Amino acid sequence: MADPHHDQQLVLVTDFDGTLYRGDAPIRYYAEQAAAELPSAARAELIGGVELYLADGVAAAERAADPRQAAALRAAVDGWEVVAQLAGQCHGVQLPQLNAAFAATRAHMATDACALEVPADYAALLTELRTQGVRVVLATNSPAAGLAELLDRLELTSLVDEVVSSTGKPAGLDLLLRRELGSGPVRRILSIGDHWHNDVAPAAQLGAPCAYIDRFGRADGPATAVAPRIEGLLPALRDWASAGTRTTAPAERN
Repeated sequence: MADPHHDQQLVLVTDFDGTLYRGDAPIRYYAEQAAAELPSAARAELIGGVELYLADGVAAAERAADPRQAAALRAAVDGWEVVAQLAGQCHGVQLPQLNAAFAATRAHMATDACALEVPADYAALLTELRTQGVRVVLATNSPAAGLAELLDRLELTSLVDEVVSSTGKPAGLDLLLRRELGSGPVRRILSIGDHWHNDVAPAAQLGAPCAYIDRFGRADGPATAVAPRIEGLLPALRDWASAGTRTTAPAERN
C-alpha cells in the first residue's frame, strides 16, 4: 500500500563533491595521477593549470600561457572537470587513464592521508532537518565502488536517508526529482549543489527550489539561493524547511 504521506514529505537532494564535503586535496591527487605518465614538462604544465583554476576559477584562463589551456580552463565547471579537460584536451591523456586516475583518487579519499572537510554547520542542519521529518537524498555521479567507505570515513552515513550513486546528472537527477515528487507539490523538494548544470538546473526547470554553491562566481544560471560557500545557503534551506513543514503538516483535530 502506498504511503499516504509520501507526497507531502519534504525532500532535500544534496550533491556530494563540493557540497556534502569540500577540499581541493582530491583534485590535486587526481591531477597527479592523470599526469603520472606524462613527460616532466607536460606534467608540470597540467598540475600548474589545475592550481591556476583552484585559485581563480574561470578567470585563470586569462593567465594561461597556452590557448588550449585557456580554453580548457574556461570549459571546466569544477576542479574535477578541469583535470579531465587539461589532461585530455591539452596532453592527450586517454579516457581509460583518466578513469584509472579517478578510481585511484576515490581510494585515496577513503584514507586519512587525504584531507577533506565536512562543513559542520551543514551537517548539523541535515541532522536538524531529519528530526523534523525531512528526507535527505545524496545524489552523486560517482560510482558505488568505495562510496560507502568514504561516507563512513567522513561520518556522513547517518546524515542521509538514501544514497544514489551513478546518478547520471543532469538527466538522471531530473528522473530522481520526479520520482521523489510523485504527485506532491513541487515546493516540497529542494536540490543543492556546486555544479549548476548538474545539480541545480534540473530542479529549476521543474520550478522547484534550488540552492547553488557558486565558488568561482560563474553565475551559470538562476537559483532560489546562491552563495560562494554552503554556509551562505543554510538560512535559505532552513526557511524552505520551515515553510514546508507549516504547509504540509496535518491539520490538528479538535
